[in-house]
Parts: sequence; structure tokens; C-alpha cells
Amino acid sequence: MRKSRLVNSFKTFFALVGMLVVAGLLYVYITNAAGISTLISVLGLVKSQALYEVNNSQLIQGATAGIVDSMQDPYSKYLDKQTWKDLRERLEAEFGGIGVYVLQDNEGRLKIVSPIKDTPAYREGVKHGDIILRINNKSALNMSTDDAVHLMRGDPGTQLLLGVYRESDKKEYDFRIIREIINVPSVEDKIISEKPRIGYIGLNQFHSRSAEEMKESIDELLEEKKVEGLILDLRNNGGGDFDASIAIASIFLDGQEVVSVVDRKGNKTVHKAGHGKLDIPLVVMVNGDSASASEILAGALQDNKRALLVGDKTYGKGLVQTVYPLGNGGALKLTTQKYFTPDGTDINEIGITPDFPVKNEANSEEDRQLQKALEIVKKQIAGPVSKAS
Repeated sequence: MRKSRLVNSFKTFFALVGMLVVAGLLYVYITNAAGISTLISVLGLVKSQALYEVNNSQLIQGATAGIVDSMQDPYSKYLDKQTWKDLRERLEAEFGGIGVYVLQDNEGRLKIVSPIKDTPAYREGVKHGDIILRINNKSALNMSTDDAVHLMRGDPGTQLLLGVYRESDKKEYDFRIIREIINVPSVEDKIISEKPRIGYIGLNQFHSRSAEEMKESIDELLEEKKVEGLILDLRNNGGGDFDASIAIASIFLDGQEVVSVVDRKGNKTVHKAGHGKLDIPLVVMVNGDSASASEILAGALQDNKRALLVGDKTYGKGLVQTVYPLGNGGALKLTTQKYFTPDGTDINEIGITPDFPVKNEANSEEDRQLQKALEIVKKQIAGPVSKAS
């Protein structure tokens, strides 16, 4: 008897679910009849009349990518299986490639943010700011960052043809670069002043090991090299892992707000630092290619009065993407939230203005931004430093 009642309950449940699904499909069809009819017509014509045959899997992937592209959000992308694999490798910081970071600028061009030191691209002479024109003779016009990264990745020992335009001398350059395994440490540290003793840390991206690498570098600078002040260089850092920015902020802050994020419904989440404040004079360098996670970290340190910023206004990417793995092995990278600095500032398409704006001259070996940062740290060691007036 109980078994019979249970079976009847399941039947009723699935009948209700079926009715809801049918009702939902009818609603979608009624409210979008013209669009659905057009879609069916296009699919039918492609399958029956197109000169080049397309299989169903390609059609589905193309339709899926088209849905995402229709939002006209440059940061939301459908990632096929290979592109999703490339992104995971980038965040895990080991892959076969040439050793460059790529960013899409405000004009939609793909730009080399910086070649990684001692990698094939660096050795061949690829430079920061080079505009990518061609990858293996394929035009980079309107190419997404993810597609460009996918084309530049490959097996070690294989050759990549890279065509770039260098604005500094208004010339095009073609490079033949042999791919290698790229092991990407995100942190570089050194001593840049002996009296007083000041340390420098360059952070080139935010990946899964960045916070650990940062802490190791700081521990060495403090305990072994006895630094009295620190310069953190976020220039040309296009961002990366959101959680890494929170973890690194937690090294310098003590429970303060790092960033708040708001979704489409207005739901707000506040991310706070852990309790591990490093109490040492700190200056942060930024420029127009400091983006995303770099801006989260720089904004948190600036708003919490933990560090003074030196350099150029940052890129202005105040949006958070969430990656959703899909059943076909690909993934959907979707803009899901907007973020705000601790003071409530929306920096998207605006950027963060440094406390001390300083420009480096093009084609000059002189690093005026670093010189200014060093000057400020030395003054901080001697006593408090106020913002530029």
C-alpha cells in the first residue's frame, strides 16, 4: 500500500514538472515566435543548402557562442574545451607557449602587456606595448584575448609566427618564436636601496600560487635582508584570480574591507582581509595596464590608507567574471558582478588615480615612477608622508 502511494506521488510530481516545462516552452515560443521561427529557418537552410557541411556539434557550439557574444560584453565568453584548458593552465601558471601577457585595450586591439623575463618572446625582442597584428598569419583584428592566448599556446619546440606593430617607432615587426614550457613565477623581489634598506616586489599576475609566493618573498626581505620599507610594482599586471587579490591584500591589511561586489539583483557581498597586517612603509606603483585584480589590490591599499600609489591612472576594469564549467568540457566565462573599492568607488571604465601621478617618458631608460616611489618610501621611513597637493 505504501509502495503504491509512493509510486503515485512520483507520477504526480513528474506530471507537474512536465506541465511546467511545456508551459515554459509555450511561453517562450509565444513571446519570441518570430525569433524562434527565424532560428529554425536558418538551421534548416544551413543544413540543407550550405556549400560547406557543418555538423550538429559545430552548430550548437556556434549558437552557444553567439548567445554570449550578443550581450556585447567583451569579458563574457563561451570557452570551448581547449580554450578552457588554456585558461586553467594560465591560472595554474605552467603551460607551453612563448611567455607574454595579453590585454585588450580600449580600442579593442590586442596588446602585449609585458613579455615574461627569460622566455622565448622576451629573448626574441617582443616588447611591452606591442600591438598584435597577426598570429600564425591569421589577422588579430577583432580577435578575443582568449582566442589569441589559445593560438599562442602549443607544444614545446613548435614555432609561432607573431606580427606586431610598435607604436613607439611606428613600424611593424615579424617574430619567429619557438615555444617552450613556461613556468610563471608571479613575483620578483630585490633590494633597490641599501641606506635605508628598501625592498622591491614586482607582481606580474594573480594566479593560484601568487599569495604564497608573495609571502615567501616578503618573509625573505624582512627576516634575511632586513628591509625597512617596500615598493610593490603592479604596473603591466592585467589581473587574474580574484581570490588571489584578497589573499595578497590580507598580507598588508588587518581585517579591513578589501572590495565589495554587487550582482544584477543588487545583492552585495563584502570581502574583508584576514588578520596578518605587515606593518612596514609601503608604496604601490601602477599604470594604464594595471587592471582587474591589480585594481582591487591597489584600491584596497589606497582607500584603507595603507599605501600611497605612484604612476599613471589604472585601466578601469571593475567587473568580476565567474567561470561555469559545462557538460561538453568547455566553460562559460560570464560577467556576474561589479566591484567597488572600500570607499564605495566604481572604477569601471574610469580607473584609479594615483596619489602621486608620474609619467615615464616613451623610449627612455629612466624609470621616473620608480624613482618617485623610492623617494616616498625613504620619506615614510623618516616620518609620515601626505598625498600630493
